[in-house]
Amino acid sequence: MSRKVGVITLHNSPNYGSCLQTYATQVVLARVGADAEIIDYYRKDAIPENEVDRALNGQLVKKMPIFKVPGVKQIAKIPVSRMVARRRAPLDEFRHSKLALTERSYYSADELDANPPVADIYCTGSDQVWNSIWNNGFDRAFYLSFAPEGKKKIAYAASIGKATLEDWEAEPMRKALSSYSCISVREQEAADLLDSIGVHGAMPVIDPTLMLNRDDWEAIADGWISPEPYVLVYQLNRNAEFDSYVQRVAKKTGLKVMRIAYGVHEKRSGENAVICPSVGRFLSLFLGAEIVITDSFHGTAYSVNLGKKFVAISPGRFNGRISNLLNMTNLDNHLLDDFGNLTISELDYDSNSVQAQLNLKRNEAFSFIEKALDI
Repeated sequence: MSRKVGVITLHNSPNYGSCLQTYATQVVLARVGADAEIIDYYRKDAIPENEVDRALNGQLVKKMPIFKVPGVKQIAKIPVSRMVARRRAPLDEFRHSKLALTERSYYSADELDANPPVADIYCTGSDQVWNSIWNNGFDRAFYLSFAPEGKKKIAYAASIGKATLEDWEAEPMRKALSSYSCISVREQEAADLLDSIGVHGAMPVIDPTLMLNRDDWEAIADGWISPEPYVLVYQLNRNAEFDSYVQRVAKKTGLKVMRIAYGVHEKRSGENAVICPSVGRFLSLFLGAEIVITDSFHGTAYSVNLGKKFVAISPGRFNGRISNLLNMTNLDNHLLDDFGNLTISELDYDSNSVQAQLNLKRNEAFSFIEKALDI
């Protein structure tokens, strides 16, 4: 009889990477014979209403004089709500069709404590679940505070997402993780941070999306094929130098630009914007690209996994995830350190060697999971 594993992760953050790493986690657990159920927990910023409020109180809005006029924010709520709904729609469709979600949704740690989902083992999943900045403090739900006493707790490819811990968070993190029987993390720096606070033995493993190969991702892509070659842009952070760099690469290579965008505000002149594509189309865009330019960790992960020519651009903070991946695959030279360097996009590499390294890491991760689940 398979063990039921309740997984809490960032499955409903409004971005493709979070959604797809959850799917990959579910597949990986199924492959070792476990029955994964994704706990439908909403971090505060993932609740659609809060997402609207956050957009209307963001730094960009604060810089716009019109929003200082009384009543303008209230009027703007309507189009912003529509934008948020459009952004979430393809991700929600994928989540509800591909993920084994709990019947109940949870909107606070208190709700989870009061009525926890039933499972044999509880698992903190991947992505930046232990990043106190994104969590707006210490979110005990991601430390499995709701798991009934005596139930086994594990962490699979969890991420802290930053290079240092705040003084205030070290002790609650150490205390919470002391009840875990097995911990794996997505970056070496996370293992080092945990070790520094007395949580020893955390094993670095690759991101769940890298556990699946090209065939796995093609199986859920929508099969779209471009009639002409293109540079794919997947950009999460506003950066004028990034935008200029894309145009110069396009001019040098003669390729058209396809940009995955979360809204019309992300359109750029001379580019083809694909706004809020389905998850299947998102994957097809990566599968068919000649070159990928991205500041996203998961954008970099797909580029590496699919053997694409690519340029990884630092997102600024939380850059360790990308650096770890490129170092592990010996592709450090694909991390851009000079916006004048247009040659990175044309760098070839031995994709067979990369896959061989990934296969080693996949085997390590499977061994960890089997041990953690006592399979």
